[in-house]
Amino acid sequence: MADTSSVHIATTGTGPRSPWERLRFRWQAEQELHELTRDREREDRVRAEAAVRLDPSPAAFAELFRR
Repeated sequence: MADTSSVHIATTGTGPRSPWERLRFRWQAEQELHELTRDREREDRVRAEAAVRLDPSPAAFAELFRR
């Protein structure tokens, strides 16, 4: 095992966090993970395909809701 007794861990608060602070922290962490793991190439391909498939006919409009 590694000895971590010399590592200083900074604590910012003196007491427990409020539920709103914990919720905000969790939301920010989830957003950062989403941003780091998103597939931008896939998003671009989906947008390009949607742009090609969108035409003003009623059949195309119904096709969007079938997916």
